[in-house]
Amino acid sequence: MKINSLFNVFAFILIITFVSCQDLVVQKEDRTLENNKLIAQADVTSKEENLSNINELVSYDIAFSDLNKIVQSSEYATKFNGTTSYTVFAPLNGAFKKLPKGTLEKLIASENKDELTAIMNCHIIPGTINEQDMIKAINEGGGSVKLKTLGGTKLIASRKRGKIYLIDKNGNAGRLMKTDIEATNGVIHTLETVMMPRK
Repeated sequence: MKINSLFNVFAFILIITFVSCQDLVVQKEDRTLENNKLIAQADVTSKEENLSNINELVSYDIAFSDLNKIVQSSEYATKFNGTTSYTVFAPLNGAFKKLPKGTLEKLIASENKDELTAIMNCHIIPGTINEQDMIKAINEGGGSVKLKTLGGTKLIASRKRGKIYLIDKNGNAGRLMKTDIEATNGVIHTLETVMMPRK
């Protein structure tokens, strides 16, 4: 009797162990299938396909809504849609809020096209210059470097506490917030202050 009881207990343990193992295998297979399904359904495109041009990036991002008003009301919408490469120091909405009230509305008025162009040109450099290029130039320049903009204005770039600052001819200073936003036709660096041509 004791042997039979012992045998029954042993058989019972074997059955439970087998069933538990089967459950674990099934759960593992379910997780694997689920993971594979997620991977298979992921819409992964190449880095190149993800890039937009400068005009599109400015249009898409709500942080550039004020800058976008200027771009779309000027020749820069066409320029930033093209294949010519530019480096754009793009003022964020907060930068425009620092200007006197009504400045933005004044700039996008058709009669102030020349003033708008002069201001926009202070934020654009022909070609592509990334953050590392600027840091290298600043270091080689002994702590600062002059950047010649599209309109001929020279901005002074310097570095402080790991951040790059730009200073225009009027002494307005602004920090680059986010750098190296890649576009198909250049690069954008966001800026906390609007640069101005010499008064």
